[in-house]
Amino acid sequence: MLYFIESMKRTVKNWWISLLIGILAIIMGICCFAAPGASLIGLTYVFVIGFILGGILDIIFAVSNRDYVYGWGWTLAAGILELLLGVMLFTLPTASITVILVYFVGFWILFRSIWSIGESAQLRMMGVKGWGWTLALSILCAILSFLYLLSPTFSKGVFVIALVGISMLVYGIFRIVMAFEFRQIGKQLKE
Repeated sequence: MLYFIESMKRTVKNWWISLLIGILAIIMGICCFAAPGASLIGLTYVFVIGFILGGILDIIFAVSNRDYVYGWGWTLAAGILELLLGVMLFTLPTASITVILVYFVGFWILFRSIWSIGESAQLRMMGVKGWGWTLALSILCAILSFLYLLSPTFSKGVFVIALVGISMLVYGIFRIVMAFEFRQIGKQLKE
């Protein structure tokens, strides 16, 4: 039990990383809606920066909690995947980025949605109130990613940009909710 309490203290100490990732995802989602008529090339660089920063933050969170958090390897894997996606997109020629971005973003959202479902289950096991909201947001994101990946006819249209924007907003809200849940757990552990 002492190990679990120390694990939670360490996790909640870094709650702000999840908050930053959530804010970054929301900014990326807003960018999609702010410039729906813009080409995917313009949005690509927003996603490249988002992938790289999000990956670095997830890696920092996972490594700083490796001795304390059960399943920290999944967060590390997600961070490495994001970082690799960002670097791969950055090194591609501009002409091929738009085609590849559609699938990269779709699979990234799907991967993160599945990861988030697991995180919601962990919150439930810890007895955190409101874990159902994080689960609902995760499932909604997974559904949106399937719609996104299964609609190749819309691959360069405003539909895709809107769908990505909604997915990023939902994911960002999930990460912010999770950050505040971790913060609340931290306050309870101090008492």
